[in-house]
Amino acid sequence: MVPLSIGPSRGPAAVPTPPPSRPTAQLVVTTRSSGTVSPYLFGANLLWPYDAEGAFDPRTGHFYPAFLHALTELHISALRYPGGTTADSFQWQRAIGPQARRRLNEPFGMQAAVLSDVCCKLSLPVPSTVGPDQFGRLLQHTGAVGDVTVNFVTGNARQAAELVAYMTAPLPRHPTGNRANTGYWAELRARNGHPGPYNVRYWEVGNEQDGPGQYGWRSGALVSFGHHVGHCSPSEVPDCLYAFGGTTRFVREPVGLFADQLPQATLSSGRQHQVFYAYFPPVVPASQTVYVAGRPWHEVHRLSTVGPGAHAYSFRPSSGAIAFGNGRHGAVPAAGAPISISYMSGPHDGFVEFYAAMKKVAPHAQICESDEARANFFRLMGHRYPYDCIELHEYARPLDLTAPMTAYERQLMTTPALEGARVGRVEAAARRYSGRRPPVVVTEYGQLVTPMPAADPRFNLSLDEGLLVASQLRQWILHHVPLAEKYLAVASAFRHRYPVTLRSAASPVIDSAMVAGAGGRFVVEPSGQAVAMMSALAGGRLLAYHLDHGPVMPTGGSGAVAVLQPVAAQVGDRAYVAVINTDPYAPVRARVSFPGRRLVPDVTATVLDGPGPLAFNTPTRAATVTADISRWHLHGDSFGWRFPAHSLTLLEATTRP
Repeated sequence: MVPLSIGPSRGPAAVPTPPPSRPTAQLVVTTRSSGTVSPYLFGANLLWPYDAEGAFDPRTGHFYPAFLHALTELHISALRYPGGTTADSFQWQRAIGPQARRRLNEPFGMQAAVLSDVCCKLSLPVPSTVGPDQFGRLLQHTGAVGDVTVNFVTGNARQAAELVAYMTAPLPRHPTGNRANTGYWAELRARNGHPGPYNVRYWEVGNEQDGPGQYGWRSGALVSFGHHVGHCSPSEVPDCLYAFGGTTRFVREPVGLFADQLPQATLSSGRQHQVFYAYFPPVVPASQTVYVAGRPWHEVHRLSTVGPGAHAYSFRPSSGAIAFGNGRHGAVPAAGAPISISYMSGPHDGFVEFYAAMKKVAPHAQICESDEARANFFRLMGHRYPYDCIELHEYARPLDLTAPMTAYERQLMTTPALEGARVGRVEAAARRYSGRRPPVVVTEYGQLVTPMPAADPRFNLSLDEGLLVASQLRQWILHHVPLAEKYLAVASAFRHRYPVTLRSAASPVIDSAMVAGAGGRFVVEPSGQAVAMMSALAGGRLLAYHLDHGPVMPTGGSGAVAVLQPVAAQVGDRAYVAVINTDPYAPVRARVSFPGRRLVPDVTATVLDGPGPLAFNTPTRAATVTADISRWHLHGDSFGWRFPAHSLTLLEATTRP
């Protein structure tokens, strides 16, 4: 069984009688099987910024012991790093080696804009405390498989391949000083304290590259495509650029500081020797015009060759660095003057180049596209260009955020089945265009951080969120998804130091955390407990079932959702049945049968439940929502059970040969 906190026993004798208007459901678990349950479905996202959202202790250089204990208790089987949006500007080589020598990183684009608008006083840039080695050691501690998102927006294929080598290449027998050799990066990893490779199996080329907020260099005006075959229509330009790379043009784009693209970073401080950066290097040489307070300045090879009044700058196309003078050699831009640049950004690598470079380093790596299953991408890649998997992010988004909580809960529970159906459609589309069967991996899921239900901004920590996660996991199991990672492994929900807890004018918005806390104190939340319970099915044979007289719950209008949502698997000599009761307020009575099996009389039930659907745990009340275990003696191959309202139940029966 899953070793979770055991609360007071809720034996069958203590179960009250269900409402007489609801007939007893009949759940029959057959011996027929259809594939296996991937062991890597029970994963989580770990973000790199802000000391891994409060889980990492920068004073000791290690993750907090309480966080490690919680993560281990949850049987996390996969971990994603360095995150979602924040991965698209993460320069990994700034985050290796001794902490004192590491350079700063930053949240990029949409993430930085959200943090700036909502929080306004964040400390950016961000120290690179949780780097690839800290992540790799966390994989070792937990036994999880790694999933790394490489920087597509501000990185290139060579840098991605070097990261693959750093994380996975074996240490060579003979030293090499050649950076083009994978052994060089393994030697560098060994010098940083880890001779052996890390267990990273999955790689994602960018994050959510389907959205304009993530386009980065692709958001500029098209100049040219990289190498590609076939026609690209105007509506397909972003997909063509993602697939094949290219060059784009920006006009009077604000500049930034090193690892800082917040709005104030575009303004001159009035100091000597200022250096600003174009957002999306490399820059096509001689394509740029730099403006100070709206007026163009001119490029010089060396500032030392010009006088004090020269409106001049020096420029590095590879990094996009714009250097101004000191008042003796080159004028100093006036304090408060905005600085902008027009330029051609590129040429940039596309997915095809990333894939080829990374596969050359690690042929067995699973490399996923992140164009979010757009049919354009599938068509463009066709049969010629391979990809190993398809990234999807499936967040539940009820239509009416202002609905009363009862209506909101019911709307929310309709989304997992729709998401499961989408997985099937996406895989079918990819198969149609590629002639292969690349699987979908769901590397983020849960309920979106924002928007939140107006009725309760703490919903993302609640038991309701845990049941949503269990219902989504059930869909990933039924659709044979090989990898799934809940968003988010950890968040600082009870201390407003870190930006995962964002403040609006009205109320706090709390991220969906499997483990919540900060400063060394952590508590497991219902979504984490739900993942841990569902992980009992890992590696098992997926069993068919049929449910008769199962109640349905209206969701508004003519819609309805099944109240009981079961999934079953045979793991060795044990049959597991996980059943979600999606009704927030009514229990359901059922008879569970295992025909065709000889069962050991002792049956175990683990029930995740709490005082109400919105209950969650806090550091001072860590057992508000618990997974309680009860055991009883079985007669025959069936038994009656009452599934409590707003609960997840895991039934375990041992079968005889």
